[in-house]
Amino acid sequence: MAASLLTVGPRAADVLYPFASPQIKIELARETSNVTRAYTTGDLIEGTVTITANHLISFDQIDIQLEGSQTVFVEHGAMPGGTGATQTFLRLRQPIEESCYPMPRVIEPGHSYQFPFTFVVPQRLLPHICSHSKSNVHIQRSHTLLLPSLGDPVLCRDGTSALDDMSPDMTRVTYHIRAEVVQKPVVGPAKSLKLAKKKIRIVPAVEEEPPLTVPDCDPIYRMRREKDVRRGTLRPRQGRLVAAASQPKPLQLSSSPSKHSESVSTAATIHLRFDPVGNEEPPSLGTVWSKLRVATYYSVHPWGDYPTISGLSAVDMSGRGVYQELLPLSTMCVASAQWTKHGMDPLVRRDSFHSTSSAESITGPSASFSGDVYYTASLVVPVSLPTSRAFVPTFHSCLVSRIYILELCVSYHTPNMNLLTPTVTLKVPIQLTSGQSGIVSMTSSEDITQEEVDAEFFSPRSVAPQLVDSAVAPPEYSDYTSPSLSARPQEVRCS
Repeated sequence: MAASLLTVGPRAADVLYPFASPQIKIELARETSNVTRAYTTGDLIEGTVTITANHLISFDQIDIQLEGSQTVFVEHGAMPGGTGATQTFLRLRQPIEESCYPMPRVIEPGHSYQFPFTFVVPQRLLPHICSHSKSNVHIQRSHTLLLPSLGDPVLCRDGTSALDDMSPDMTRVTYHIRAEVVQKPVVGPAKSLKLAKKKIRIVPAVEEEPPLTVPDCDPIYRMRREKDVRRGTLRPRQGRLVAAASQPKPLQLSSSPSKHSESVSTAATIHLRFDPVGNEEPPSLGTVWSKLRVATYYSVHPWGDYPTISGLSAVDMSGRGVYQELLPLSTMCVASAQWTKHGMDPLVRRDSFHSTSSAESITGPSASFSGDVYYTASLVVPVSLPTSRAFVPTFHSCLVSRIYILELCVSYHTPNMNLLTPTVTLKVPIQLTSGQSGIVSMTSSEDITQEEVDAEFFSPRSVAPQLVDSAVAPPEYSDYTSPSLSARPQEVRCS
């Protein structure tokens, strides 16, 4: 039967089996069943698409792509329905030469047809992906950096269980290998006979950004605080306590996390200054608590600037919001910390080394300081990420952003303060980076012209899929999808 049909023509199979569809199997090279491999910038994503069928099926094209998309869905609170937006920011297509297809183009039962694919994880997205209006000149560069996978518990595994990446239900950043068998009728549009997708996890290499410049009235961060120190609730001031901290070195994530990998850690330094009233002694220090606040910003409209918590809520009718989780990191006793006494002699000129010391330049005198004596102390706080959660690098995209805030709380003791233990709290920005330093190109996307994009990515070329060293398929991108009313995606939140 198969031989006679092939002799008559491949379209004869469509008459006998009009509703037949092939089977598609997508296999990735070097993939294990227990741990999902995480790909990073520059990695090769290699695998094979296998096509089989139970009946004779004619086709015209095999389409293999690597796609990346981000989705946001925001419910309207008490009102039914919601608003959603989806942006496909990455589409790489694998070219298939004519010689790789069977002749004629018919899938015969009992035969397997294999089509290898090779993709390279890019460093950046093309400039026109972020084409919306902007109020910050730096947002274009941030929005054209590759996004990490976010919001899928199946991909965030340590070998035994799914890990929570602390993303809300309403946000997703997904990558998948997409394979489709296409049939092109003589009349009418092309028809998809079968479509299969396989999710993959991407953790791009992210380099350290310059430290943030935080104003005193910033709604998110608090790098410096002053507080009156009293011997009792109704007693006069003992002095003024100043606490300050600068942005610590980033937490360097591994692009291939595993359960037995070393913990990710850094250190933050809290600088303290006490300006006494008269001859008062500084208070005794007690405990330092450190916590990590994980904030995920989302919007169905593209962000024109870096998001802030000002004016946002968990459910916002404007389609914007922020989801936060607070992770306790450590508790450290600092009762043994010693204060250092300083005297200010107006007749003695201080050299440049003392005048630019980090502790004094960060804290500075309090608003009420008018004496000649003050005290300083420094507390080094280790910061380590818990291994029970999945972390992604700090990133900003058109619809979704992820930032991290390090909260440092110091308690101190004064005489006659037995009921309540006074504390002072700082909120410091901290970055999470990924990959090895220097792997990310520092070339700005604004330097790439549209002519260069067309010449590099969209010029005709013929590349055999089985040749690993050959050029990779050109990336193709879809435009931003405007928000629309839709049903909530059936997706499971990390738990």
